[in-house]
Amino acid sequence: MQNLEVIGHLTNASNATLLVSDGENRYVYKPQSGERRLWDFPEGTLFKRERAAYVLSELLGWHLVPQTVIDQGPLGIGSFQNWIEAQVNQVDIFTPDEIPAHWLTITSGVDESGQRVTLAHSNSEDLQKISLLDALMNNADRKAGHLLTDATGKTWAIDHGVTFNVEAKLRTVLWGWLDQEIPANLLEQIALAKEQIRTSELKDLLAKDELDELLDRFKVIVETKVFPEPSPNWPAVPWPIF
Repeated sequence: MQNLEVIGHLTNASNATLLVSDGENRYVYKPQSGERRLWDFPEGTLFKRERAAYVLSELLGWHLVPQTVIDQGPLGIGSFQNWIEAQVNQVDIFTPDEIPAHWLTITSGVDESGQRVTLAHSNSEDLQKISLLDALMNNADRKAGHLLTDATGKTWAIDHGVTFNVEAKLRTVLWGWLDQEIPANLLEQIALAKEQIRTSELKDLLAKDELDELLDRFKVIVETKVFPEPSPNWPAVPWPIF
């Protein structure tokens, strides 16, 4: 991408994450050179997973991930994702008597003052689709802060560097539909997308075993027709939650 100016640094991110502008548009830039080593992901691949999440969302026809491309930037090759003006308002922590009507509860506990609190999220179609997208791409870190709702009410999913692992690592705040039947229209869209996986750009972004495991996850969801359960070998909810 040409004529980019670095205008900010997202300091709460685990890897180098910059806000850049070309004068007209702003992008979240994640350079390969700024990725820290992870024991369970191949080195230098996180930026490709950001693009892969966008490609998968588009194959499903759900358009949940802001447009994400791979290109050269000020610190070398990396992913560029369109900046979204939005806020986090679809997941929150409440006292048990404050949970909004029709919201889905995930887990309860006690805060530092001894007060009972509950993690809950809205029962929106966007979140339902994001929960399935996460299950398909094996998202290991779906925090509440990665769910951004814009002025139109649409919720976007961001931050997908730790996805598509070959081991079961699904960790998310979106467990509200656990073991429920998946709506027929979403199952149909998932089945259609499955047929396009091997000929899509995903074959160039993921390793062969990662692509094979992705197809296996598609197969399980299409056959079981229910929202998946957490792995018994991996924390179900990320920390911190936000």
